Amino acid sequence: MLYFLASLRSTDPVRHGAAILVIALLAGPRTAAAAPGTPEEEMQAAENTFRFQDYRGAAKRLGDLLYPDVRLGSPDLVIRAREYLGASHFFLGDEKRMEEEFTALLVLAPLHRLDPFYYPAPLIERFEALRRRLAELKVISLDPPRKAPEPARCERQEATVVRRSRVASFMPLGIGQFQNGEPVKGGLFLSGQLLALGMNIGGFLGTEALRGSDGMYSPADAARARDLRYVQYVGLGALAALVVWGVIDSAVRFRPEDTTFQVVPCPPARGPGDGPAAPGSPVSMCVRY
Repeated sequence: MLYFLASLRSTDPVRHGAAILVIALLAGPRTAAAAPGTPEEEMQAAENTFRFQDYRGAAKRLGDLLYPDVRLGSPDLVIRAREYLGASHFFLGDEKRMEEEFTALLVLAPLHRLDPFYYPAPLIERFEALRRRLAELKVISLDPPRKAPEPARCERQEATVVRRSRVASFMPLGIGQFQNGEPVKGGLFLSGQLLALGMNIGGFLGTEALRGSDGMYSPADAARARDLRYVQYVGLGALAALVVWGVIDSAVRFRPEDTTFQVVPCPPARGPGDGPAAPGSPVSMCVRY
């Protein structure tokens, strides 16, 4: 250090400038460390000080954040700062200031708990005794916060009516079953009738293809034509039977209409300046509960 002072007194500009540069480098970090940061950064530094058990230093840092004005923007940080400050006063033996900080904490968060992993049992007992005393004095309430009541809901029940035609019950190919809301049964009737119709048409075309130019069958094709004619008649009979069965089934299970109900929100109330409702608008009842 004496060397640097001698260098400052020296008339040599090189030695004089080097001494100033060294002093600036040594002083720079200290000056930057002393520069104040944001309240959140100061809170982090205070928390580290508290955890290193420097309770007097922690109380000083936390007090600067809470007094004369609270400089922390987050309610959670304010609660944590008051917890650390009250605990610091407890470890420093200042019971009065400990109760002041814990009282301010419990007014903000009546259900706040101290972690028994970090704090000794006597401190937690003092904190809980203070909570009970404040509750008896009606300063705080230990009841859990109630949820805000939900606004009344307005709903209405809409009825959807599906009307069916009886004519469709007498149609083939499962049309009546599809109309009655039975797609599986309708599909079975559709495929069965198409298969029977195919047998009938195939048998007819096959027998006609075996005819000769004179319209007669040769002895070799007569037996085969007879078999194809049987296939044609069987297909026709099966088709007729399936059509009759489908018509009877559809007519028996026919329902002229189906009504389904659905709960939907109420429409907005019509104001005095609104025009009349459109013709054919559904009429429904709105219920609030």
